[in-house]
Amino acid sequence: MKTDEATKPRHKLSFSYYWNKLRRLQGNPFVLARGVAIGAFIGFTPTIPFHTSLTILLCTIFKGNIVAAIIANWIVSNPFTIPVQYYLAWRVGTWITPVHITWKQVSSMLNQLEHAGFIEAAKMLFVKFAHIMYCLIAGGVILAIPVGMIFYFAALNFYLKRQKKIQEEFLKKNAQDDSSSVHDHTA
Repeated sequence: MKTDEATKPRHKLSFSYYWNKLRRLQGNPFVLARGVAIGAFIGFTPTIPFHTSLTILLCTIFKGNIVAAIIANWIVSNPFTIPVQYYLAWRVGTWITPVHITWKQVSSMLNQLEHAGFIEAAKMLFVKFAHIMYCLIAGGVILAIPVGMIFYFAALNFYLKRQKKIQEEFLKKNAQDDSSSVHDHTA
C-alpha cells in the first residue's frame, strides 16, 4: 500500500518538516545555536500569544538567528507539549512564588484565552489573569533556562560538526583537484 505526504498524520509531517528546516539552516554555528536556544527558551515559557514577538526581540538583542529561533519555538511549543509545559510552570510557580492558584483556575484561564482574539487575550492576561500569569511565568522561566541551555549546546555541537564535515569535504575535494591537475601537467 502506497502512502503519500497527504495521508501521513499531520503532526508527524509537521514535526519532521520543522526539524529538517532547522537542520538545513546555514550560517555561523554560534548565531544559529543562539537562535535555537532563544526559540526553545521562549517556547517553553507560558507566553503563547507573544512567542513570536518575544523571540524576535530576544534574537535582536542577543544576535541570534531569528529563523532558527522561530523554528525551534514551533518544535518546542506545539499542541502536544503546551499542556505539559503549562502544568509544570504552574507547579514550579506555585512552589517558588507566594501566589497559590489551583489547576482549575489555570484551566479556566486557558479555556477563556482559547476563544479570545490576540488583543482581547492580551487584555485578559494583563488585567483579569495577572496573578495567574505571574505564577506561570515565574515557573516557566525557571524551567525554560535549562531547556534553552540544553538546546544551545546540542545545536552548537550539531552545527559545528556539520561545519567541520563540510570543511573536510571541501579540503578533500580541493586536494583531489590539485593532485589531478598536477598529473595533467606532467603528462
